[in-house]
Amino acid sequence: MKKLIIAEKDNTAKRIAEILSEGDFEKETKNKLSVYSFNGSQDQVKVMGLRGHIMKLDFIEKYSDWQETNPDDLIDAEIKKDPLYKNIYDRIKEESKDSDKVIIATDYDREGELIGKDAYDIVNEVNGSDIRRARFSALTKDEIDEAFDNLGTLDFNLSDSGEARQIIDLIWGASLTRFISLNSMRFGNNFLSVGRVQTPTLAIIVDKEKEIEQFDPTPYWEIYAKFDEENEFEAKHIEDRFWDKEKAEKAIDQVTKKATVKESETKKKYESPPIPFNTTQFLRASSSIGLSPSASMSIAETLYTEGYISYPRTDNTVYPDSLDFNEKLDMLSSVSELNDLANSLLGKEKYSPTKGDKFSTDHPPIHPTSPVKKDKLSKKEWKVYELIARRFMATLADKAVKRKIKLKIESNGEVFKTTGKKYIKLGWRRYYPYYKKKERELPALEEGKTIKVIEKDLHEKETKPPRRIGTNRLISKMEDLNLGTKATRHNILSKLYSRNYIHGDPPKPTKTAETVIETLEEYAEHITKPKMTAELEEEMEKIKEGKVNKDLVVDDSRKMLKKVFKELKENKDLISESMRKGLREDKIIGKCPECGEDLIIRRSKKGSRFVGCTGYPDCEFSLPLPKKGTLIKTKQICEDHGLNKLKVSKNNSSPWFLGCPQCNYEEWKKSEATST
Repeated sequence: MKKLIIAEKDNTAKRIAEILSEGDFEKETKNKLSVYSFNGSQDQVKVMGLRGHIMKLDFIEKYSDWQETNPDDLIDAEIKKDPLYKNIYDRIKEESKDSDKVIIATDYDREGELIGKDAYDIVNEVNGSDIRRARFSALTKDEIDEAFDNLGTLDFNLSDSGEARQIIDLIWGASLTRFISLNSMRFGNNFLSVGRVQTPTLAIIVDKEKEIEQFDPTPYWEIYAKFDEENEFEAKHIEDRFWDKEKAEKAIDQVTKKATVKESETKKKYESPPIPFNTTQFLRASSSIGLSPSASMSIAETLYTEGYISYPRTDNTVYPDSLDFNEKLDMLSSVSELNDLANSLLGKEKYSPTKGDKFSTDHPPIHPTSPVKKDKLSKKEWKVYELIARRFMATLADKAVKRKIKLKIESNGEVFKTTGKKYIKLGWRRYYPYYKKKERELPALEEGKTIKVIEKDLHEKETKPPRRIGTNRLISKMEDLNLGTKATRHNILSKLYSRNYIHGDPPKPTKTAETVIETLEEYAEHITKPKMTAELEEEMEKIKEGKVNKDLVVDDSRKMLKKVFKELKENKDLISESMRKGLREDKIIGKCPECGEDLIIRRSKKGSRFVGCTGYPDCEFSLPLPKKGTLIKTKQICEDHGLNKLKVSKNNSSPWFLGCPQCNYEEWKKSEATST
């Protein structure tokens, strides 16, 4: 029997071939596509990998011209599906034509099932033979053997859910992007992207920035006192913050050189271990090892493909009953860096792993599946593997125990409080050191004891603005608001960086982002709020469960979008004026030294950026700018030339200071003159 196995990616295909053939396979590469062949006990087997999605949705040709098509015509426009990679499309046909059985082995999630369904449809064009489905959560021998011994069928409800998302995202993204771009006079590569998920996400970032900018600090005062009894320690006035300086000064004047212990309480406190990793928990934790969500997910996918960890896209935070904890710990004990930790857990009479509140049956929480030597991985790969391994062990470990001492101390009617804690049993914290472990020892004082006051201080402070939301916390917030999915949230953030809407981490919006969101919030608020998007996500979940039909959900989304466009068209002129004004203001950096007209950031026909005079062609004054990176206009003004100073940011890295473009140009001219 001839069998063809279709995996989602080439490295997954190779791994499956390695396992099923026990390493005895041949590789044939043709037209940049590899196929792995081997002989089974009774079968001739070929394994080929795709490149993720192999088909793409788009509108038919008549809607391709932005200038000739009304954006809202796209809502009901005919959609076609074409091969994304012709070589893969043709090779699937070629290899499946003579196969007796085809096995779809793409990732088991919404996108993976859709990719599998597209492959299924291509196979059916040339071969109506038996098409089966293999599902697995790890690329290990046990998992792969079990998956191929227990083949199932495609889940068409799940693939329909994925296709509905594709169609809805295409219609919403294309129509809204065209409307905003055309009314802002932003064409070609300079278009303004608007999307069903990305725009509400961007609004969260912009709204937080507005909170920060509008924040008005309020002064307040805090009183601290230092006491001496065996060891010196500090306590804070029970009032916490004084909003009246006079009241604070009166209180501190009351404090004498003696104080009495009014309350002394010593307790044991227990800290439960963290819950198992799902995708969101993992991406949030990755900030503790200095990685962005997109970098963490990319590395996790590599580790999964190599068979070292389980599938990294999962909502599940509950281990299945089938997971053998002794086997996993025994496996980790063979990793020298984790040997002591794993051995200390091995052989427990009973494991009581922690549980989160999200349970699903498609994939288990992320956990290690195979041992690996540290020197076989890159530094970042090892960091991710170690994080996952330590988290797994921590979920099986005992609670941490700390001794907590609370004191209340009175001096002439003024009461101070302080708390100290010391870990007396590390428990799970021994395995998972990524959470900060703050300890502060205090003496255990008896109530009624008199102690010395050796110092008292009045500190003047100001309230601080809210913090920006880091990318890892932002992913958690997106999950809470049902924006996107576990598989797409980190990609949405990457898209916002690449579109030059945000820079740095925590992300800060550019002026362009602020203009887009502020305009939409004023004239078409629904697009910027998560409610509509969350409703569509819930509907797509119902498709997966077989409760509603794909076409019905897509039609409902079209009706929603038509309501949005009614608002947009009613306010078209105001939107256009607001967008153009905001975008123009963002590009003006000062006055031309030669003619007095505005200097503006421009882009040449070849794509290079420069500062040009709006008096062109009468005035040809210009200044060069860096070719790459997002340009950020700061509020700092050059004292010599009166121009806004600039920063440059690349993706989510911290911006570097460019300064005044005219100062830079003059310095460059001087260095050129010196060198010649």
